[in-house]
Amino acid sequence: MSNNVSHQFPRTSITPTQSPKYWAKEKDRYIRQLLISDIQELTNRPLIVYFAQLDQQINFTDPDDLSEIISGIGAEEVDLLIQTPGGVVDATEKLIGILRHKFKKWRVIVPSWAKSAGTVIALSAEKIVMGINSELGPIDPQWQQQGGLSIPCEIISQDPSQPHHLKKLAEMAVNRMRSLAKLLLKNGMMQDKSDEEIEAVLKKLSNPSSYNSHAAVIDYHEAIDIGLSAEYLKHDDDLWKKLWLLYCLYDYDTKSKGLGRLIEGEVLSISR
Repeated sequence: MSNNVSHQFPRTSITPTQSPKYWAKEKDRYIRQLLISDIQELTNRPLIVYFAQLDQQINFTDPDDLSEIISGIGAEEVDLLIQTPGGVVDATEKLIGILRHKFKKWRVIVPSWAKSAGTVIALSAEKIVMGINSELGPIDPQWQQQGGLSIPCEIISQDPSQPHHLKKLAEMAVNRMRSLAKLLLKNGMMQDKSDEEIEAVLKKLSNPSSYNSHAAVIDYHEAIDIGLSAEYLKHDDDLWKKLWLLYCLYDYDTKSKGLGRLIEGEVLSISR
């Protein structure tokens, strides 16, 4: 963690080490990273941010970018703030694997939404930090149809009118997601729970009939009810106010600059 936050421009009369034109060009990033430093002073652990817009799926560029952002972090425990609609399961597994190679423990912070594969990332954490705006979602894999229609793979796998190969592919997708989620829970936040308790959580999260919508909201209370390890920060909590301000900065900056995603730490930053 940085111990010289108060000495960084613009909190001091000392001008930045970067050239003025470069600092001006990158000022939004520097201000976000100053806020990251402030949050780290409160939590006493590094903070990594993965922020993606609603139309940006987790893909195989993300693990590579994440590995570069965390390369300079020497701590064994970190916080990961995520904002994502979900994405490719295999890329999600690789992203989590990179976290596991680098760190012993991590908390996932969800200021607004971490849906589908984003929820899977949250399941890999020791704890999920949530607030009034936070939501997870079901992890039942979807089969994308033409026209934007998504059908739960479990429904396709059990539909006798579908071709055999399509049913098998859908069945494999269901089993793939459930086996990954089970492994994450067993090695993470539910490692002291029985197989029966873990299976109950998986059945709730991965069955399309549990919530009847892939976009259903799983807030803090629901997360606790189904057995996940979650911590709630009130809207007037000092840490939550800083986390929400950081979220708002990312939301505004990505939209104003036409960016799909940002992966960032106190020092390094990658945007796409």
